Amino acid sequence: MAQLSSSIFQKKFKKLKVNYIGSKALKSCRYFYILVLTTINPFILKAELIIDAPIIDKKEIWIKNVNKPHFDHPFHFHQFCELAWVEKSFGKIIIGDYAGFFSEGELIMEGPELPHLWRCDDIFYKPINGLYTNAYALYFSATIIQNITDCLESISLFKDLLNKAQRGLRFYGETKITIVDLFQKMINSKGLEQMGYFLRIIHILNKTSEFEYLASIGYENRFNGNHDMDRFNEVYQFLLTNFYREINLIEVAKICHLTPTAFCRFFKMRTQKTFIRFLNEIRIGHACKLLQDEKYSVIDICYESGFNTPANFFKFFKLITGKTPNEYRKHFHGME
Repeated sequence: MAQLSSSIFQKKFKKLKVNYIGSKALKSCRYFYILVLTTINPFILKAELIIDAPIIDKKEIWIKNVNKPHFDHPFHFHQFCELAWVEKSFGKIIIGDYAGFFSEGELIMEGPELPHLWRCDDIFYKPINGLYTNAYALYFSATIIQNITDCLESISLFKDLLNKAQRGLRFYGETKITIVDLFQKMINSKGLEQMGYFLRIIHILNKTSEFEYLASIGYENRFNGNHDMDRFNEVYQFLLTNFYREINLIEVAKICHLTPTAFCRFFKMRTQKTFIRFLNEIRIGHACKLLQDEKYSVIDICYESGFNTPANFFKFFKLITGKTPNEYRKHFHGME
């Protein structure tokens, strides 16, 4: 957190305002930073990564299509609610303190200010494979419902949904099927018709129980400005591309220019998890994905996921998922 004098703030804000207005003309500029005032002290500023959404301060929704070989967003957060549908692609995700995987057809909602990172599997980064990613993200304000209706019940239900989305929500079952169908119709419509589909989506999400939480109970965003986000983006990108091998704590700490002890303390303070726990969750998430394909043996999956011994693999798998690898596989295939 940086403390600035009034004159310095005015100069900074003027410069940022120009950059914001000019960003619409810079087609290559995908993200821009603004400084957001806190309510405690008008001259204590917090940096926040903002998506280049054209709906800031508007009573509108915005749908963004990502159609390219792979996701290229850094680790970030923004002030909008986001409902993401992945039509084509698969890989790893970090949402709050959750580390896992995403698959084709995924439908995930993220609340405002919830840090997240989507990274496609390595195979998408090799042009020779000819793979591509197609996904849609629906952005909307946390106040959109109260701005269009005075119905207290509707406002209350929407607020409940937002509270749940602060942990990230993964939808499944008939809810996902119905929402994806409405999402496609919403993409291909405009104006009041599009808004009608949006409200139907919100109505269904308000009522459904077909979802799972991603981040832990009580998770809160403790990232302090651009510097934290940049450092964790580097750390997370490193972990998501190297989790399958032995990772030395010293090499990870060097990314943040910290000693191993200072890095572990810093990591726990920001993520509310130990580094080892977080790394093992990435590995177990990858193992869960491989277990869905019966052509892989459990022992092969153990080593493919970065564990040196089956004993450690079984221990952490049970600890994190509550099941053994074989129980998870049977459950996934509906055999129990």
